[in-house]
Amino acid sequence: IEAMIDRHVSEKIDWSTIKEIGLLGIDEISSKKGHKDYLTIVTSRFNDEVIILAVLKGREKETIKAFLSTIPTKLHKTIHAVCTDMYDGFINAVKDVFGKKVPVVIDRFHVAMLYRQCLVSLRKQELRRLKKELSVEEYHALKPAIALLCHKKEFITEDEKKIIAPLFKYSPLLKAAYTFCCQLTAIYNSHIDNIIAHEKINHWIESVEASELVCFD
Repeated sequence: IEAMIDRHVSEKIDWSTIKEIGLLGIDEISSKKGHKDYLTIVTSRFNDEVIILAVLKGREKETIKAFLSTIPTKLHKTIHAVCTDMYDGFINAVKDVFGKKVPVVIDRFHVAMLYRQCLVSLRKQELRRLKKELSVEEYHALKPAIALLCHKKEFITEDEKKIIAPLFKYSPLLKAAYTFCCQLTAIYNSHIDNIIAHEKINHWIESVEASELVCFD
C-alpha cells in the first residue's frame, strides 16, 4: 500500500490540474490491523473517474479541516456532495469549511451496517430464547437455517427460503425483521429518483413503527 501511495500520490496536490471535483469522498483505513493507526483517504469522483487527492495521517477533525481548507474557492462550486461515514470528525470538518453549500451524504455501506446490526442483535436474542424453550433435537434441526441467516446475504433464493422457514416459524419477530432489512436494501438497490425514494423510506419507517419490533428504534 505504501509503495502504491508513493507512486500515485504526491506530497502536495497541484490544484491547478483539477478542473472538477464532483463527489468528494472521505474515508479512513487502519494501516495496522487491530490498531487505531488511521490514514484518511480523500478522493474525487467525476465522470466515473476516481482520483486520490490526499492520504492524511490520522482522522482528527482538525487534520481533515486543514486539508479541505486548501481547496481553492473556485473549486467549491464543482463539489456536488461529500460522501463519508458517520464519523463526526469528518462531517463537522466538512460543515466548518463548506457550511451548507455542500451536502453531506452518508455512504450506504455504513447505513446498511447499522440496520443489519439490528437484525443481528435480534437474531442473538431470539436464538437464546429458542435454545431455552426447544429440545436439543429441535434446536439442532435449526442449525442450517441459523447458518444461512448468519451469512449476511442481501437476499435468499427460493430453495434457501425452505431452509430458513422452520426458524421463522418459531420466531415471527425474526422473520419480520429480516423482511424489513430486505425491503430497505431493495429501496437502496432501486434506480429511482429522490422523491420516490423518500416516499418509500417513509412508508418503510411507518411499517416498522406499526410492527411489534423495537430493534430498529
